[in-house]
Amino acid sequence: ELKEIVFIIQSQSNSFHSKRAEDLKRDILKQAADLGKELPTVLLTHQMDVQEGAWTILPLMRDFSVTYGRNSSWIFFCEEDTRIQVVKLLETLRRFDVSKEWFLGKALYDEESTIIHHYAFAENPTVFKFPDFAAGWALSIPLVNKLAKKLKSEPLKSDFTIDLKHEIALYIWQKGEGPHLTPVPEFCTDDVNSYKTGHCATTFNNFLPLCGEPVKKEDVFVAVKTCRKFHGDRIPVVKQTWEREAALIEYYSDYADISIPTIDLGIPNTDRGHCGKTFAILERFLNHSSPRIPWLVIVDDDTLISIFRLRKLLSCYDPNEAVFLGERYGYGLGTGGYSYITGGGGMVFSRRAVQKLLASKCRCYSMDAPDDMVLGMCFSGLGIPITHSPLFHQARPVDYPKDYLAHQIPVSFHKHWNIDPVKVYFTWLAPNTEEPHKAKKVGHNREDL
Repeated sequence: ELKEIVFIIQSQSNSFHSKRAEDLKRDILKQAADLGKELPTVLLTHQMDVQEGAWTILPLMRDFSVTYGRNSSWIFFCEEDTRIQVVKLLETLRRFDVSKEWFLGKALYDEESTIIHHYAFAENPTVFKFPDFAAGWALSIPLVNKLAKKLKSEPLKSDFTIDLKHEIALYIWQKGEGPHLTPVPEFCTDDVNSYKTGHCATTFNNFLPLCGEPVKKEDVFVAVKTCRKFHGDRIPVVKQTWEREAALIEYYSDYADISIPTIDLGIPNTDRGHCGKTFAILERFLNHSSPRIPWLVIVDDDTLISIFRLRKLLSCYDPNEAVFLGERYGYGLGTGGYSYITGGGGMVFSRRAVQKLLASKCRCYSMDAPDDMVLGMCFSGLGIPITHSPLFHQARPVDYPKDYLAHQIPVSFHKHWNIDPVKVYFTWLAPNTEEPHKAKKVGHNREDL
């Protein structure tokens, strides 16, 4: 029965995202009401009363077990852009015996072992399947109860959350003792309007969000972190690719090179961390750029980014809010840690966020501390939630499953390692690659990247 499904929307507190999640909740409840069925429970993760780690899902299992362990059959998870055909979802779930442990989803797998999964299953990475959250995924209540019991006796380790969908699948698999992901063909990521979706219980809004006009070029200030040793090889790539998309761009280095030009912030280069340099950039933006510029983007010199797409995306955010946007990672979230925006994919700040941060006196504990993690700690202490977008990427296209990238219009990738970065930019990010299916016209093949 529909009332035996608990819908969990993986939501965020930022006003743009919370509205989308509320819209999806309304749609699910309306479909249920139109069927004349008893209404299911629909919950939004950002409203759940646990510490900052609610988005990592596993800390919620004990609550799910206590609250729904007796009268429900399924916990069904989805993203704010997942679209659900409730009748088809019911038909699909009825195929499975609810007295057994089920982990259902649309299966993704790595073609080759990758750094973002700590090179797991290096012998044959294709054997391990994990769910594409965009398609929705489901846990049967017996499995939820088992996970809750395990979490009670073995609390989550206090370490990094990098790719949640892979890490949840690993936790459930329990080194082969737990269930594998069961692929469900009705869980789809084809676009809502696609002709392929007749059989689908779920579809996905796979477009770049646009809320009115893109923000103006002059409203985005781009700061590139570099150092003298990379002036010769990384900066030319920026100039060949995305620099022309930026109206306001400055390169910050440990050496003033007028040919680029770079600005020496007076902060010595460090082999890791760069916290000192990043805070110097934030102070410079606040004190030396026009107060009318609402957005700051900080990228590494080996970040490949589409400023063109970023301007569209930023049309959905209110610069009067304290916005800190990018790809979300977590540190120590099982034990009250914090979330942060990982630096390589690009960190986007509203001026309001920079003002609040610098007014707080929260600073680097050392010059070579990891800047992105210190920023996460600071914003967490200020009660300012970070805002996650899956369109920013800390790694290269080759590090992600092809099927995962197929329903994205990405904003950034990171690292030049063992790839041709110019080719990656023109294949994935250049303005004329706006829609995924148009990629073939570019003359490069995404399959190789």
